[in-house]
Amino acid sequence: MPIRHELSGEVRVIIIDEARLLEGSAIEQCYREILEVLDKTEESNVLLHFGRVTFMSSAALGVLIRINKKCKEYQVALKLCGIAPEIGQVFKITGLDKVFDIQPDLAKAMEAFQKAGQLYYRKRRPKSYEVT
Repeated sequence: MPIRHELSGEVRVIIIDEARLLEGSAIEQCYREILEVLDKTEESNVLLHFGRVTFMSSAALGVLIRINKKCKEYQVALKLCGIAPEIGQVFKITGLDKVFDIQPDLAKAMEAFQKAGQLYYRKRRPKSYEVT
């Protein structure tokens, strides 16, 4: 399992447990697991923690964009933290530093959620909107 997750206050923290996000199958498995967490969580604040990640392929960056889109669909505030300086440079070169809210570490990310006033719970959507 390339990810693990925990609740820290009112923020769902998803920790990427892979050092190198290179292979397509590992990246897709990571994406599926993150989506599974997003589908099940009731928190509207999610933090992706990249503390162990030392290298990411361009395919992994594409997956992050898909995750960001899914978070917007679910009305979930997404932040990233713990990104290695080399990977941070790639975010700057590609302009993804403008797309994602990137914080240096967990403490700063939690502080950023509080400053933005985003600490609230997402309500479960009804399974069906049909009138019975």
